[in-house]
Amino acid sequence: MKLFIAEKPELGRAIASALNGTAINNQTHIQKGDNIITWAFGHILELAEPKTYNPNYEKWNLADLPLKIDKFKYVPIYQSANQLKVICNFIKQNNITEIVHCGDADDEGQILIDEILAYANNTKPVSRLLINDNTEKGVKEALSKMKPNSEFYGLSQRGFARSQADWIVGINLTRAFTTFAKSKGYQGVLTLGRVQTPILSLVVNRDYEHENFKSVFYYAISGEFGIGINLVRANLKTDEKITDENQANNIKSECENGTAKIDFVKTEHKFENPPLAYSLLKLQVDCSKIFGYKPEKTMQITQDLREKHKAITYNRSDCEYLPTTLWEEAPQTIETLRANFSANDDILKFINSANPNIKSATFNDENITAHHGIIPTGQKLYIDGLSQEELNVYTLIAKRYLAQFFEKKEYDSTQLQISINEHKFIASQINVTKHTFDSFLGNAIDKDDDESETNENVGVDFRNIKESDNCSLKSIEMNKKKTNPKPYYTMATLLKDLTGVAKYAKDERIKKLLLEKDKGKKGENGGIGTPATRSSHLKNLVDKGYIEVSNDKKQVVKSTAKGKELIKNAPNSLSCVDMTALWFEQQKEIENGNLTREAFLQEITKQISDEIANLKGNTQMSFESAIKCPICNKGFLRKLQNKKDNSYFWSCSEWKADKTGCNAIFNDNKGKPDLTTKPKQEQQSTGIKCPKCGKGELVKFDGISKKTGKPYTMFSCTEWKQGCDFKCFPDENGKPKI
Repeated sequence: MKLFIAEKPELGRAIASALNGTAINNQTHIQKGDNIITWAFGHILELAEPKTYNPNYEKWNLADLPLKIDKFKYVPIYQSANQLKVICNFIKQNNITEIVHCGDADDEGQILIDEILAYANNTKPVSRLLINDNTEKGVKEALSKMKPNSEFYGLSQRGFARSQADWIVGINLTRAFTTFAKSKGYQGVLTLGRVQTPILSLVVNRDYEHENFKSVFYYAISGEFGIGINLVRANLKTDEKITDENQANNIKSECENGTAKIDFVKTEHKFENPPLAYSLLKLQVDCSKIFGYKPEKTMQITQDLREKHKAITYNRSDCEYLPTTLWEEAPQTIETLRANFSANDDILKFINSANPNIKSATFNDENITAHHGIIPTGQKLYIDGLSQEELNVYTLIAKRYLAQFFEKKEYDSTQLQISINEHKFIASQINVTKHTFDSFLGNAIDKDDDESETNENVGVDFRNIKESDNCSLKSIEMNKKKTNPKPYYTMATLLKDLTGVAKYAKDERIKKLLLEKDKGKKGENGGIGTPATRSSHLKNLVDKGYIEVSNDKKQVVKSTAKGKELIKNAPNSLSCVDMTALWFEQQKEIENGNLTREAFLQEITKQISDEIANLKGNTQMSFESAIKCPICNKGFLRKLQNKKDNSYFWSCSEWKADKTGCNAIFNDNKGKPDLTTKPKQEQQSTGIKCPKCGKGELVKFDGISKKTGKPYTMFSCTEWKQGCDFKCFPDENGKPKI
């Protein structure tokens, strides 16, 4: 009997539908013939908390770091514990002779099921099922191509190494920097991670670049030329911007007194392919620009389209290419779309114009990675059963797929150059000669935010101009302009940038490693994170208050003061992309069997130990949000909780465990220290008898004047309750001035 373990329930049901036999459905599994199909809910195990290894690790103590972990432990995720128990019981049943691993076809999907098998101490043979298409036909095809799971051992080791190393980096550096930052007056947690921190650094650096940009004035010169009966506007061609007004005036004057002639008119007939099939990132970018959806929202919508409705293929793909076998299935898929969109006249026109005999560039077996691009499946849908958001995304995917069955768009590109003496003026023009897919895609065609198709010469066809035509300058303009900074990131431009962070690497070796990591991945060019994780990293940065995203459709992304402070103090090894590049090199060796996971993790722990040692000697760390103690002017105020009544108060970081140092204590007022009231504090004994009553002892108090708001020091008698009202201020030596 075979036990199929799927990554999620929807995939489990899709597998069951493709197997022979009568289905017996249960809440936790399906039995069909000689097969039992059960499922996880994504990861149902997680790496154990530090206190699992050592009770002392529950407290954040700099001296304990890096945490000593001999062997990583996995524990059930609370809400999934019952399902894990069900799976483990099936694995141990005597009548189960073979297990089929049905995780997604990447290292994350590989370890998701492998960690369950390891947790259950499985010794039975395991096969690997790789499914891209959740339809019955797609699953049956995958079932005919199963492989031994042992062939994926290297991929599994690579995945575990990355996951566990991320835990080592995140836990240790978050604890280290948070603990150290608190001693510098910072309130809150500083979360650091291999992918999250470099992404934040990109946003912070772009913000600084924008905010610190100094505009420079320059002069743009354009002329209006008479050519036959036509007026043509052309711009002066320069190697660099003209910043000298006198130079610009001289050029203008020389042109006004010169003779214009046409140097050349060149027309090239060009072709434009349809945009390739969607990868997750390209889909997220378009959904952000067209609908204003955040990346995690698009991810969830596609997950529902894939799992609930079986309407699209694997949704977390980083690939924009399709296998040629899917081209052979195109007529049936197009017919399914015709049925699904039977009530939508606009899309039916698109479908009716599609030619399944055309094979676009997206059908290319050599360019496919672990998954192929995202396309509609052959699943017939009750389209009204989709939510509006699901319909929006499904329609985008369907249109992109249909575009593959159109001829190339054709157009003429004409370049015109006019000279006046040595000054060259240029103009260009695009004339579409054959509209194809572009007539239907509309705003679903890939375009950068700064792309423009404006044409200053409407009504003039450059192709009719000859080099021998008479040409004269009718007018010339000189416009004073100023340079603009790079715009703030939008969610769309940030997502695109994450696919090519190699360009920001200062070290050529790091740049090469990042580019090598994405070799063969079309649409990825030295990126960081994966299509499946980028949206969660961005959401995490928003949730933790490091970045903020505008609520309008454009979704402008900016770093917060908290985000800027984190990057200012984060180690260089994390705020740049170097760690990801170097890990790639080592993980490749792990997958190939040339490096063990254990050796890799030992090296990562050593690097983290070095970072923590550097941190302890750091005298430069500072936080603008830190609140200097107004009493001693040395320490910083820390927010603490009273164990007796769980109330909060603020104390000075200069207070020591041996009850020495600054003992200023302030009340909490809505999360901030109340500096307008006299601080609570313990009495500081002087050992000097009161000169007035002779019974009490003089004690020292530090406080803040209610009138002036300035700190002061004074001495009073411990017998004040018995009526002694003696008070005095300190002398020049800080002792009571009696």
